[in-house]
Amino acid sequence: MQCNYSYTRFLQFCISVFVFMAVTAGGFSSSKAETLCASPAFYIQNVEVAVDDESGEKARIKATAQAEINAWKMLQKRLLLPNQPNVPDNTSTITATIDSVLDYIRIDEETVLNTRYQGRFDYCFDRIKTRALFENEGLRHAELISGDMLVLPVWNEKNTPRLWRQPNPWMQVWRDILPQRDGLVQMKMPASFTIERSVSVQDLLVDDAKAIAKAAEIEKAERVIIAILTPEQEGQNINIRMTAKLYRADGQFDSDIYALDGVSAPVSEILPELSQLAQDMADGIEGAWKIANQINLQDAGVLVVRVLARSITEWTEQIDILKSLPPVDGLDVVQLSSVGGVVRLKLAGSIEALTNALEQHQLKIENSDDDNDISLRLTSISPN
Repeated sequence: MQCNYSYTRFLQFCISVFVFMAVTAGGFSSSKAETLCASPAFYIQNVEVAVDDESGEKARIKATAQAEINAWKMLQKRLLLPNQPNVPDNTSTITATIDSVLDYIRIDEETVLNTRYQGRFDYCFDRIKTRALFENEGLRHAELISGDMLVLPVWNEKNTPRLWRQPNPWMQVWRDILPQRDGLVQMKMPASFTIERSVSVQDLLVDDAKAIAKAAEIEKAERVIIAILTPEQEGQNINIRMTAKLYRADGQFDSDIYALDGVSAPVSEILPELSQLAQDMADGIEGAWKIANQINLQDAGVLVVRVLARSITEWTEQIDILKSLPPVDGLDVVQLSSVGGVVRLKLAGSIEALTNALEQHQLKIENSDDDNDISLRLTSISPN
């Protein structure tokens, strides 16, 4: 089997990706915007638990404790880079650890019976305290949520490609796994019938930029992933080849992100095999995104940046944006003038991570050609 994640190319994509903050996508529903949680990455929703015991009160105590542990594990899975251990793994100290970083709990619904308790909760973890905990434990993590990436799985059997027409088991496994994911990368399946009428699979196979851009426009996606799987039956086995390419919202090719050849599975086991392939591919994309956008407090740097503003409102808006970015650990105003000011940014991540975060707001930091001692300035990204 030959399997190659093009992480270098994908990391390059992460540097240049043009994404908007998609807190309403996938596992990050619109209700997050209605909460007081400072960062959607630290907000865990819909944690369900049910416990039976001698009394409803005893069941409630056990259930709420278990729900907190479940939420904490979900947060770590979402934020920690690949191959990082959970902390702590000792159940006797995990409650104290959670209490030290938990901001608040919201009870969505609960039922207390004589010997049973069941409930559904949301948890907001304190961003600064959780960062410090990860740092003390030597754990690497990321916090930046991507914009929507539209996945278009093509089933290319006997040179008869299928996307919208059935059967397309490759599409089905993606529809099955994505609702279960809760990562920083927001991958989505086509949801509008309009895209089926407007985009043909033949156009996608030949990298037609207009068709890909149309798909991105209809689904409001910032990137499009076209994953072409070619099955070939040989006796009782099916041999699988698959490639996946990444495209920008304008339909232009960005990078190869996945290539696989030499996989074989019995006909009766093809669906579990496809499901595992989809899961592996999604995990690879998630891991690459986290690596590119990891928070690093130890190697924090400082940038001095000129922020241009024509009014107090514009100045306030841009300062609020800078303060909210995951890679920005602190901001000081150095100078103010009638046309803006100068700020000092303390970074808790790389320049690449800062670039990704700024692009969500259609902003970038570039070299200034003005005759002053401030070499960097914040400016808008020009539309293509």
